Amino acid sequence: MIYFLTASTAHLRSSLVRHGHAVGRTELSAFADSERRYRLKGEVAGRPVAIVASVLPAPESLFDLLALDRLLRENGAAEVNLIVPYLGYARQDRPAGRGEASIGIMVAELIRSLKPSRLILCDVHSERIRRALGPSAVELSALPLFAAALAKRPPEVILSPDAGSVGRARRLAKLLESEPQVAWIDKVRPRPNVAFARQLHGDVRGKDVLIVDDMIDTGGTLAEAVKLLIDQGAAGIRIAATHGIFSCAACERLAGLPVREIMITDTLPQARRPKVRRLDIVPLLADRLVG
Repeated sequence: MIYFLTASTAHLRSSLVRHGHAVGRTELSAFADSERRYRLKGEVAGRPVAIVASVLPAPESLFDLLALDRLLRENGAAEVNLIVPYLGYARQDRPAGRGEASIGIMVAELIRSLKPSRLILCDVHSERIRRALGPSAVELSALPLFAAALAKRPPEVILSPDAGSVGRARRLAKLLESEPQVAWIDKVRPRPNVAFARQLHGDVRGKDVLIVDDMIDTGGTLAEAVKLLIDQGAAGIRIAATHGIFSCAACERLAGLPVREIMITDTLPQARRPKVRRLDIVPLLADRLVG
């Protein structure tokens, strides 16, 4: 298997090589008018290949994915697999107001239309998007990575920051030998990127708590959750999330929180930050493809 990366996943190259995977090369250039031009460096005829490409807010990331798929197919790859560590636009899985559209469904349908031999994604944000990707899509979870990282010092309580994600917290609890209690928060979201924690369900007083979520964007939801945990007497707080987006002032907001550790996978490139522990996503994704 030869792995090909777009700019959105270039940060995973060293880990793929370190784990013994062959990484192919492509050349991206531009015409005078900035039109993108792609060229394959090396042969793929008759070989199985895998594209590793995330869909980021910048639309060229999706175009790079589509173009690389065409590049490999027209140059004779025997099979084309697709790994999408982070799938953006999943929050736009339905119109949020008058005059809007389900842009995330459009993105999922575009990816599905490529008909890859295998389609592998990691912690997709929306159930509607999962369905739009089709029944053959495989969604992997970063929870086993978190469980391994927590094995020596497991939390006493695992907290879901909203009621809709309690299932994630329960799955992580079952992966830990100590089987921590599960708690959750009712929250209200008056507008995008703004959330208020309303009520906590579960006992956290005097306990070590881990907040688990699929992504950290602005950090507003987590900040609200941490404040509520402190008010309820939690003894220690840690955070685990698959996708570290860290938009706006998220880094400053999280740095000021009284949390011991923030565990993030590298589905997205991560700069070194205080309290942040990066977990390598490559073994989870690549092992499933060759397994």
